[in-house]
Amino acid sequence: MMSPHRHTSPTPVWLALILAAVAGALMTVQGRVNSELSIRIDNSYVAATISFGSGFLILCVIMLSSRRARTGLRLVTQHIKARTFPWTFTLAGAVGAAYVLSQGLVIGITGVALFAIAFISGLAVGGLLLDLWGIGPAGRRPVTLTRLGGAALALVAGLVALVGQPTTTVSYLPLLLPAVLGLLVAWQQAANGRVAVVAHTPWTATFLNFMVGTGVLVVAVTIRAFSVSPSNALPTSLPTEPWLYIGGVSGVIFIAVFALVVRSIGVLLMSLGSVAGQLVMAIILDLAFPSQHQLGIATVVGTVLTLAAAGIAAIPRRHKPTHEGSDSANVDAKLPR
Repeated sequence: MMSPHRHTSPTPVWLALILAAVAGALMTVQGRVNSELSIRIDNSYVAATISFGSGFLILCVIMLSSRRARTGLRLVTQHIKARTFPWTFTLAGAVGAAYVLSQGLVIGITGVALFAIAFISGLAVGGLLLDLWGIGPAGRRPVTLTRLGGAALALVAGLVALVGQPTTTVSYLPLLLPAVLGLLVAWQQAANGRVAVVAHTPWTATFLNFMVGTGVLVVAVTIRAFSVSPSNALPTSLPTEPWLYIGGVSGVIFIAVFALVVRSIGVLLMSLGSVAGQLVMAIILDLAFPSQHQLGIATVVGTVLTLAAAGIAAIPRRHKPTHEGSDSANVDAKLPR
């Protein structure tokens, strides 16, 4: 039985997958940009706050200029007051804040590709479970062999990508953070989709994400300022290259896209659809702009396996056709009603 909150979308599945892939590529771009900004100013907390804060300012302009977006915010508020919608879904931005912060903390150590693969492994498991429980706006989606196989292959890909990497505990610990955040981001995407359905626009969900995320990061920066020396609390200057500040714009786009397409294809397929964009862009960036981590053949193989996982999970479930006049149809016709 499907979840009672299941909502359909006019977006075709093929188009939803393409949009998810583009959004995934933007996630990787955001990760590399935020990591570089973090290194330049030697402060991951401030870099994450700049990324989220700039996105929040963009969304404030959108909310002020769009009556539909403002109406969506009122609708969400009304549903929460009437207790017909879980208020916890409006806090999904806290997960986004943690994800952006992790980019600055981890990518400089692991490289973009390994970070993406660890993140995707958690995302695949989270997407499978959330679809099974019916948390997202697409309702419950059964665990078919293709969906289970796709999620399992994504996990195998993550292990393969680690072959040849340093075997010290310290080298593996940073990958636990993006893996756990993958699980949480799957819930974030499902929650955003539910908010978008209630608001009748993805911009409301995106605005709430950036509002909450910016607030969380401002608090984190403030707490850190009191726990370190004044000279290390805030950067004394900021780099002038404009490309270092596109993280917020990227985040606005991919969160809005995810909130839109999750209604069409569910959390797992949307998550794995974004894998293609994430990993292809990760390989490109690691080749074009090498980080501390050297891109190895195992990472490339892991990337290919993860792409295969997305393809397998996207295989539609086959329904056995019932032909009029067939034995099964004749037997069914003779059964008492």
